[in-house]
Amino acid sequence: MTIDAMHWVWNHSHAKGNARLVLLAVADKAPGPDCKAKMGTTEFRARLNASRSVVQNAVDKALETGELVVAEPEAGSRATMYQLPFAVGYVRPAPGARGPESGPVTEKQGPGIEAPSSEQGPGIRAGSENVRGPESGPGGPGIEAPWGPESGPLNQTTPTRSASKQEREPEPVDLGPEIPTNCRPLVDALTAAGVLVRWNLSTAEWFIVEALVKRTGVPALAAYAQKQAAAKDISYAKYFLPGWRELPPLPEPGTARPPLRAVAGGWQPYTNPIDPSVYENGF
Repeated sequence: MTIDAMHWVWNHSHAKGNARLVLLAVADKAPGPDCKAKMGTTEFRARLNASRSVVQNAVDKALETGELVVAEPEAGSRATMYQLPFAVGYVRPAPGARGPESGPVTEKQGPGIEAPSSEQGPGIRAGSENVRGPESGPGGPGIEAPWGPESGPLNQTTPTRSASKQEREPEPVDLGPEIPTNCRPLVDALTAAGVLVRWNLSTAEWFIVEALVKRTGVPALAAYAQKQAAAKDISYAKYFLPGWRELPPLPEPGTARPPLRAVAGGWQPYTNPIDPSVYENGF
């Protein structure tokens, strides 16, 4: 199905530039007739030989055309499953299927009679009845040479390439960016809460997230992300970084909580009810 899907992209896709290369990358990796393939940003960068921003822009443009859709969004370390919907069930034309395989049929002739057609020219003889051009060889009457698309070795282009490709070892599957161990609790907490975002962070950004987990804690970071995701549609985890930086750090170990007192509005920290100004009046 890979060759059929790529044939569809080459001959029927309306995508241009890098968006077309994204479609070809998915078609080249799609193993079955459903034209689906898991692709991560790292693999797209390797296939397009482009930067992360260029790849993301190309994928977005391919999605806008409708010729590429997301069959399964990424979750955690699982890469996105893409599909080429218009290539599903497409079968490329058979090699050499460009019209009739036989040439024009001459009139019934006997041996030793020159060809009756002026198009063939004088001096051409046919040694059998109902001779067909491509099937008769240059060896004279009674000798046939299998020319054209009916011959064997000349018609073994695509099947040979397909068979050789199947014999090769399968390519390693790209599971997307690797998540650091210290950041895994935060990623799992957001995934469990239904906040499904892309964790395609750079190495420097992962260091920042790891430091924020140690400084602020997973519960506070997860609560902030849930609140932001509930207010708007967020696709990338890097959106949370500025807000996470402004969250307060965890209290120092051994810090005691202030005592609480009951008031009409709820529990509040205890303070001295005496107005300090009374001391200025001589008390």
